[in-house]
Amino acid sequence: MRVKSDAHVQAWAVNLGTKEGHAMKMVLKTSDWIAGIEAFLLKILVAAVLMLMILNVASRAVNWSLYWVDELAINLMVVFAFVGSSLMFAQRRNFSVTLLSDAVSESLRRRMSIAVQCVNLGFALFLAYATWVWFDPVTMARSGFNLQIFFESTYNSVYQEVTNTIGVRRLWFFLVMPLFAFTLTIHSAACLLRDLHGTPATDTPR
Repeated sequence: MRVKSDAHVQAWAVNLGTKEGHAMKMVLKTSDWIAGIEAFLLKILVAAVLMLMILNVASRAVNWSLYWVDELAINLMVVFAFVGSSLMFAQRRNFSVTLLSDAVSESLRRRMSIAVQCVNLGFALFLAYATWVWFDPVTMARSGFNLQIFFESTYNSVYQEVTNTIGVRRLWFFLVMPLFAFTLTIHSAACLLRDLHGTPATDTPR
């Protein structure tokens, strides 16, 4: 997003000196900090998936298949997709059709961008609510963190499902959902604040 004028930038700087400005600045810094962690985590995930693929090919070549490698690689790619999507929102690099926005004026384009960020924020909050209902930590606490009692009272097996070949609980991979909801909320809020004040996004790691 372009800065319309130097006065707008100065107004933004003054606003960051107020109490509300400190809260807004915290959201922006948190978004940038999370984006940096996500960029680093993506590199680790890419390397891990690549190593698993090489191991899979090598094991099959000697007729000694390791079935857990396939499942682990698939789960890591799913985690990669959620982390990458969150980072794309932070960098405003998510896929979009700009045929309409490119044909309108700068002021209308800014309003459209604000509307889009509101939708993104709304979706992030809904996703956070959905994951809260899914994991249902309140009922889990009332059950004394007993998985069997929790399942009998809710018929929710999110804490009990086990992967087919890896031998670990799917919960560790499911945790990417509430994490994605949190990071998407922060990134959407930061993008919305930048659009509202007409400030450009800061450079984030790639």
